[in-house]
Amino acid sequence: MGLHTGKGKKTILLAAVLGLLIFFSKTVYFYNLPEVSAARPFRGVLNKLEIAGGLASWAVEETVYASRSGVVGAVFVREGEEVQAGQILFTMDFDVEDAERNLREIRNNITKLKSDVDFTAARLEALSFALDRDGEDYTNAAALELDRAERELRAAELSYSLGEKSANALRAAEDAARVLRLTYEEERETLRFSLAAKNIDLENQKIREEACLALLRDYRALSSVRSPAPGVVVSVNAARGMYVQENSPLASIGTGDEFIVDCVVSGENNFILPADHCELANTAHVLDGTVLTVKPGPQGKLVSIRVVSSEVSAGESFEVSFEKAGAASYTLVPSAAVNQDSGGYFLNQIKRRRGIMGEEYYVERLDVYIGDSDLNNTVITWGLTFFEPVVLRGDKPVASGDTVSLVNPEDFFEN
Repeated sequence: MGLHTGKGKKTILLAAVLGLLIFFSKTVYFYNLPEVSAARPFRGVLNKLEIAGGLASWAVEETVYASRSGVVGAVFVREGEEVQAGQILFTMDFDVEDAERNLREIRNNITKLKSDVDFTAARLEALSFALDRDGEDYTNAAALELDRAERELRAAELSYSLGEKSANALRAAEDAARVLRLTYEEERETLRFSLAAKNIDLENQKIREEACLALLRDYRALSSVRSPAPGVVVSVNAARGMYVQENSPLASIGTGDEFIVDCVVSGENNFILPADHCELANTAHVLDGTVLTVKPGPQGKLVSIRVVSSEVSAGESFEVSFEKAGAASYTLVPSAAVNQDSGGYFLNQIKRRRGIMGEEYYVERLDVYIGDSDLNNTVITWGLTFFEPVVLRGDKPVASGDTVSLVNPEDFFEN
């Protein structure tokens, strides 16, 4: 009885020692294996995200122009200064003496032209009276001269009929009367053209006089250049003592609460489109923006964004986040699971087999082609036919056929 009891105790002790040896052997074995976590490929969409830096500028700028040529007398504003509507920005010094000198010259011309018009009109009237012979006017020299020539012609005709004068004498009297009338008729036509031209010149001088008077009035009214609207001075283009031409820009005023933020994104970005919304953030603001335009640029794509806010300042910098979920569904894996070597892209697929220590996990290389990606996932366009787990990350490099220690087998394999 005692012999059997001793043998039982030895058997139990041997089994315990064997169990401990197996336990420690498995522990040492698995301790030395690469420890990996796994993820399963899935169907889904890409969440595209790109972050860029941008600067705000005014969407609406009012440009202040010089209404007249002149010299800048004083400048009352600086760039970045806030101004109110009607606030004086500049004073202008105009050449008033030159304008007054021009006015005097114009008025002298008008006086002279009026005198010429009156003289020409009087002479034209006298000739018309003499040629048309509407009545007797013994003060009209032309009429008297024509009357005398006609009387001499009638006397010559009478003398010729009585035989007292020759035919040559008669023709001489006829020629004298005809030439005198033709001379006066030509002078009348010349005077008509001259009078029309002088009247046109007179009207032009009167127009110049009105323009000069208006200019002098403008000099008084435009001596102070004022802001057209409330806003912030973006640029000042004039300095004291500078001569500026009419319509030259003097300053630019940013107005309103609308701003444009320009930034550059990668040239491969194909998900940002006009009318998309984006987030703009800095230490002071988090704002919503609307994409206005997307254009190709030398270093990527240029994106212009509209922002409406009463708290934004021109020149303020923002971090702009563009995020959009794709419309199409793809086969995806976490980007961290994709590997690359000289043979191309591949995944380390995890499989289970019977080993010397029981069931164990190992990896097999799976060559794949990849497509687009976002910050988290990558599209697998070819190579995956079923969704077995793949190595997501591990504490050691692994190669095809290596046994690994899987930290989350319960997510993929039954016990």
